Amino acid sequence: MAEEVDYEDLTSMRLDDDALDALLAAGGECVFNWTTTDGYPVGVVVAFVFRDGKFFTTCAEHRKRVPALRTRPQSAIVINQKGQTATFKGDSVVHAPGDTGFDALKGWFYPALSGTDEHPDDEYRRSFAKFLDSEHRVIIETDARLVVAFDAAKFRSFTQDAMAAGQGAD
Repeated sequence: MAEEVDYEDLTSMRLDDDALDALLAAGGECVFNWTTTDGYPVGVVVAFVFRDGKFFTTCAEHRKRVPALRTRPQSAIVINQKGQTATFKGDSVVHAPGDTGFDALKGWFYPALSGTDEHPDDEYRRSFAKFLDSEHRVIIETDARLVVAFDAAKFRSFTQDAMAAGQGAD
C-alpha cells in the first residue's frame, strides 16, 4: 500500500539554507514591489545585489517608486530563478546623491551591480558602471526578511509521489 501524502502541506518544499544562500549570492533580477497611494501593490523587474543581509537596487530618481517608498517604505522582493523562489518583505530606504554616505555606498554598489568588481578589465562592464553613476540615480536599500522560499523541483517530485499514491483533489 502506498504511503499517504499530505498534498496540502508544502512545508517540505522549502529551499534549504545552502540553496537559498546560492540564490541570493548569484544576484541577478528580482521583482521589486511597493504600494501606490491608493494601497495597490505594484512591482517591476530590476537587478539586485544582496549584501550583508540586505537587498540593493537602483533606479532614476523620477521613477514612481521613489516618492512612494519615501512615504511608505514597506516593500517586497521576489526572486525566481530556475524553479527556486524566495519572497522577502521589509522596509526600504532611498539613498540619493548628497545624502551622507552615498559616495561610499555607490563606491561598492555600482561595481558589484555592473560586475566590474569581479571583471575589472571588461569594457562593457566598466561602461555600465560609469553609466550608472548619474546625478539623478538613487540606490534603494531594503532590509528584508524571508517570508517563503520554495523549490519547484521538490514540488514536482512531491506531486508525482502524491499522484502515484492515488491522491488528488476531491
